[in-house]
Amino acid sequence: MPTKIRMAGQERREAIIEAAVNLFAQRGFRGTTTREIAAAVGVTEPVLYQHFATKRDLYTAIIDWKSQEAEREYGQQLEAAAQANDDRQYLTALATIILHWYTEDPAFVRLLLYSGLEGHEIAALCYERLGVRLDCEIVRHLRRRIEEGALRNGLDPLIAARAFLCMVAHFAQSRVVFHLQKEEISVDEYLRTMVDIFLRGITKN
Repeated sequence: MPTKIRMAGQERREAIIEAAVNLFAQRGFRGTTTREIAAAVGVTEPVLYQHFATKRDLYTAIIDWKSQEAEREYGQQLEAAAQANDDRQYLTALATIILHWYTEDPAFVRLLLYSGLEGHEIAALCYERLGVRLDCEIVRHLRRRIEEGALRNGLDPLIAARAFLCMVAHFAQSRVVFHLQKEEISVDEYLRTMVDIFLRGITKN
């Protein structure tokens, strides 16, 4: 009989979060029980509740985990692109990051889609922790570039930021979630074209 490996507290906590993400992504929030999450990690429900006293604690931990992960992987990359004062480089880096996030973390993408369809509170938590921050960073970049005269006057940076995010996110969802957009045009060409279309609309003539 194999010996069961005992996990340290932090290791177990992270294992619970990861198991919860995968189960929520497969079955939704209403279709997943705490018993199933505990079983996936190999612990009892009382042990699970020692780490997360309520479901909201677990939901918050998931978003915190993903927020910290995104900052580690993409924060410096996006900041470096912004400092270059090259809008094409910045937008291309941003589009690449978004597509990479969808491609490398499809379980979390499915979790967010479930949260929206079920009207689950984690959707609002995600927007508060991740969406608002990303919006603010892009808006700050666009506003600065308007003030420097690189982008046209009268441009609403918030609307522009969300328009670009929606364009790239739709492309990413088409590929990762719905398995469309698999024709011979390369991903790089798609991203270049989207950035070009967007820049033509916001660059000062």
